[in-house]
Amino acid sequence: MIQKLTITILVDNNSVNPQLASEHGLSIWIEADDFRFLFDTGQSDSLIQNAEMLGIDLSTADALVLSHGHYDHTGGIVEVLNLNPGITVYCHPGVFVPRYSRQPDGTMKPVGMTPEASDALHKKNNFLHWVSGPTLISADIGITSQVPRITAFEDTGGAFYLDAEAMLPDMIDDDLAMWIRTESGIVIITGCCHSGLVNTLKYIEKLSDVSEIHTVIGGFHLLHASPERMKKTCDYLQSKKIARLVSCHCTGENAAKYLQKQCGEKLVSGAVGKKLSVSCQ
Repeated sequence: MIQKLTITILVDNNSVNPQLASEHGLSIWIEADDFRFLFDTGQSDSLIQNAEMLGIDLSTADALVLSHGHYDHTGGIVEVLNLNPGITVYCHPGVFVPRYSRQPDGTMKPVGMTPEASDALHKKNNFLHWVSGPTLISADIGITSQVPRITAFEDTGGAFYLDAEAMLPDMIDDDLAMWIRTESGIVIITGCCHSGLVNTLKYIEKLSDVSEIHTVIGGFHLLHASPERMKKTCDYLQSKKIARLVSCHCTGENAAKYLQKQCGEKLVSGAVGKKLSVSCQ
């Protein structure tokens, strides 16, 4: 099991310091013993600037894992690959699918990966690994691939489509998450959790064969969640006795307040520059 684990948020909607750039996006840096990897890349080159300010050398990363193909998680790909041409990339084959989101005024916004990012990834050849099923990138670090949707109350959390005419709903099948085994329990990292937070945690419990969850960090995509979904999500989280929940990016302000009320000090607000560790004894 991983003995030393540190996690640093490099891109998020909020920042602990005005000198660190915030944006609608997510990127997380993980150091698990001697293995370093990046989870998502935000939507711009803010990732590079923030990493430099925080003293993190992205050229030392062993791997890049992409949670799904939305622009706010893949926008820094070109810059990362320029810094680290030999990095191994893990992603679901669906990350390249064109996709759209219907806005409140009815207009359709492209939300997929940029052509530049897509081209850069396609040039990776032998360094690009398709995550078409559950994948271990080390003995104690795993990637879910597509998460089974077994709950009746969870959905993708928004009006997402595969076409600009809003005729083909996008189930965001490429949505994936990660887990890291430690002696204190598993640490789970989510991108947007479009498959649902409960679905994701239940699946990772099954894959990791570990029932004790220490930390869950990432976007929970609860900003459009119904009262029923919020209650059932919180009921599940409390039943698992999770030590720490770190809400980032797309969780939603109202949802974060609800989680804070229900979970108390276990709920930590994520922000660029926040560094977490897991004590592994």
